[in-house]
Amino acid sequence: MGKSGVRERMVSFIKYSFKKGLSLGRLDIKMLQVGMLGTNCYIVMDDETKEGYIIDPGGEARKVIDTADSLGLKCVGVLCTHGHMDHVGAVGKVAEATGAMVYISKEDSGALSGSVQGIGAKLGSLVTSKPKSCELISQGDRFEFGGHTLEVFRTPGHTTGSLSFLCEDNLFCGDLVFQGSIGRTDLRGGSMGELLQSVKSHVFTLPRNARIWPGHGPSTTVGAEKTSNPFLRSLGGGA
Repeated sequence: MGKSGVRERMVSFIKYSFKKGLSLGRLDIKMLQVGMLGTNCYIVMDDETKEGYIIDPGGEARKVIDTADSLGLKCVGVLCTHGHMDHVGAVGKVAEATGAMVYISKEDSGALSGSVQGIGAKLGSLVTSKPKSCELISQGDRFEFGGHTLEVFRTPGHTTGSLSFLCEDNLFCGDLVFQGSIGRTDLRGGSMGELLQSVKSHVFTLPRNARIWPGHGPSTTVGAEKTSNPFLRSLGGGA
């Protein structure tokens, strides 16, 4: 099999798009799985201006870069939902190739500077491709691209500095919520109470048809998780 055939099989992506008003382009979302843990890396872009962001390039930098190039992406930023190695592993290489700034929360920024605590985190930091610089972002920050707005939510629980990004009715939540499950809270900085509060405040307040794009596994909807996610039953809002 030739190189193109291998790449076609290796790059698993989903295209999710919808029409905007006449003055705006279409929002395109590409998902590709990277790294040994199958982390979902997202390319979110305007189909007319080609401006957009790469979210969580956790590994396989060349795959991410090649996909972005094939789409004609004008990358205006690399966004990190949190600082775990499987989500930031290729950040530095992707940022260097695209010339884009990296954005992460203050609490999780140690993963990109090497100033993390704990043996596991330090080992992860050693193999993480670090950017030359990054900017710290927090709750309420907004990014504009191609007529679209991407809003930052602080959603701790999986890590202290976990963030989620909302663009229209699309929530990129890292390891906060999965289809039928939630992110681990037994690692350093994790808290079940904070995770549930994050879901209650920033996920379950969205329309039921809002789409959740998690850090692993398939996308889902707010309504589906309200109805059937066994880990979130205490929050109510079922059928």
